[in-house]
Amino acid sequence: MISDDGLFYHDLLAPALRRRAVQVTQAKSIQETHAQLAKGIVPDVILLDVDFSRAGEGSFAGLKAAREIRKSFPGVGLLVWSQHNELRIALEVISIGRQGGRVGYVLKDKLEDVQQLMSYASTVQAGGISIDAELHGFFNRGGRLTSMQRKVVELISQGFTNKAIAARLGMSVGAVEKYISAIRIAYGLPSVEDDPAVNIRVLIVLEYLSDTTSHSDPDPEELHPDETDPDEPDAD
Repeated sequence: MISDDGLFYHDLLAPALRRRAVQVTQAKSIQETHAQLAKGIVPDVILLDVDFSRAGEGSFAGLKAAREIRKSFPGVGLLVWSQHNELRIALEVISIGRQGGRVGYVLKDKLEDVQQLMSYASTVQAGGISIDAELHGFFNRGGRLTSMQRKVVELISQGFTNKAIAARLGMSVGAVEKYISAIRIAYGLPSVEDDPAVNIRVLIVLEYLSDTTSHSDPDPEELHPDETDPDEPDAD
């Protein structure tokens, strides 16, 4: 579902998605979005704008709507898109996915093409999270982590699976899992065993985006990804 009060996006994006065999419903206001959901028109993913000022519903009406939709329809993916290049808004959006994931925040003016948008939507539909790496300040976070740990978190935030992260960083999946476990411990987060309801990847990304600690001196030489550090925690 495209939920946006800008007719431009409905006129151009909806036909482009349909040409790619995507079933599309459209809503031009928050009120219309809720009405369609109430009728049983429940999409896999809602492409939800933050700003509905044209519809007279408020500049940040989309944030409130996202929280309401998640509460009533927890299985719907929420891909929030916006012209607001602010991490604080992304944090609010991603926090909605603490239990279950299926959230994303992308910038309208940074989207390269429809295929990239579909990739974001697919990640969210599959239960992942996706944050636009073009957000101001995105790469200046995570000062409490090592250089490699920051790379792992940044890829998690962009929707990469452990297998995909391993391929990009040239390490084994087991090594990625160990890094994630070390990151979880560094941020004092619960394990899946401690709290099965939480989405640990979402919690890690939220902590990372909130971590404004200054980066320390260059990290000591990293272990080879396939070596085992006896002091490194086991994977979750």
